Amino acid sequence: MNATLAIWWSLARHTHGTPRDRLPTTLAVTAFAVTTWSVLTVAGGVQAFAARAASAGADSDAQVYPLLSWVSVALLLVPTATLGAAAARLTVARRDERLARLRLAGATSAQIGAMALLDAAVQAVVGAVLGVVLDVVAVPAIARLRFQGRAFDVAELRLGPWPVLTTVAAVLLVALVSSAVSLRRVAITPLGVAQRLPQKGLSWARVVPVLVLGVGFVAAFNAGSVVFGAGVVVGALVLVGFLAGAFAVFNLVGPLLVSVLGRVLGARARTVPTLLAARRMSEDPKSTWRSVGGISLVTFVAGCLSVTPGLTAGSSGEEDAQLLGDIGTGAAVTLVIAAVLAAVSTGVTQASRVLDSRGRYRTLHLAGTDVAVLHAARSRETWIPLVVTMGGAGALALLIVSPVIGLLSAAPTGVLWFVGCAVAGAGLVLGAARASRPLVVAAAQGDPVGIPSR
Repeated sequence: MNATLAIWWSLARHTHGTPRDRLPTTLAVTAFAVTTWSVLTVAGGVQAFAARAASAGADSDAQVYPLLSWVSVALLLVPTATLGAAAARLTVARRDERLARLRLAGATSAQIGAMALLDAAVQAVVGAVLGVVLDVVAVPAIARLRFQGRAFDVAELRLGPWPVLTTVAAVLLVALVSSAVSLRRVAITPLGVAQRLPQKGLSWARVVPVLVLGVGFVAAFNAGSVVFGAGVVVGALVLVGFLAGAFAVFNLVGPLLVSVLGRVLGARARTVPTLLAARRMSEDPKSTWRSVGGISLVTFVAGCLSVTPGLTAGSSGEEDAQLLGDIGTGAAVTLVIAAVLAAVSTGVTQASRVLDSRGRYRTLHLAGTDVAVLHAARSRETWIPLVVTMGGAGALALLIVSPVIGLLSAAPTGVLWFVGCAVAGAGLVLGAARASRPLVVAAAQGDPVGIPSR
């Protein structure tokens, strides 16, 4: 173990330090920081609403707020976990070649695995600490938000030491588990060759949850008066369960949709960039989905929440208006956090995809493919699935809000909100893809990113 630590520390100190080499590390640390910040922010809100509900009467509307805060938790759970896992995969992706060289120099599989986990652990801890600092700095600004007719006290949103330490430990655990799983997919032979193991195909069984969710939606719609007649709490529980289920199902079916889209596009391709993009989409649909799925899920959330302005406008009574207004404020906060998570996740995943494909880029360039063609192919493998999946997310959201679709015409602000989120999200994805172009150039030219210079 001492030898492993000594080798890891030597490599960490002598890694080539150009800005291009530091980009993957910076993205990974940023991703862990944003993951920690989002968890602490949401947990602080849940704590504050629970404390207010405990001090209020049993029949007060304050009892609804903790339940509604868990709606935000359900909507943010998948993108938060996805971002943490993407950061860990990036730390492994950028070190395959370096680990292969160490294997050739005589290091054992256990040693190179331990060094990869050390890299992930250090970056996760650094990112988590930065996330805690970011939360401390951001809490006073978040406390200005008004719920239940008053702003928060900073003390309401401050978490104790144990929740903070638990969050840091959870981020570290996600990093280690994701890195270990990613390492299992890379076979580094004694000859120092890093080989990606074949990926399993996607099963059409992923469609089954869609059918189950559809049946559940019809049943809930037909029994709507019974469900909501049982009380606000029961109705809110049904809403939480259905939104969380729709969110998970869309995330499950997304890769399958990308795979089918890649095969269809490949069969109709007439240009080299389109063919390369289609092959990449069909061969690794999970990676493609991760690069666009965050924004697609934000589009879905924005679509579901687009009716909240209409609910507020159609309320009768001061208490109902305040509750619905607070729901709109909470929806906006949830959407902002989801957008931040999706933006960072997109940047991390785009960089990871380039590093995973650097061997292919190098081979294509040596065979005569111009770098401009590689950029064009990568652009199409980004914006084509982006448009399709965002369209699917919008359609699914429209289906969910269809029972109250008239609220959109009552308050068109929700429609503008939805369109603005979709346009901004698409811009974030395309911008992140363009920001990773220097990595494509380095890969095509055989410039090893993240490998020690001595």
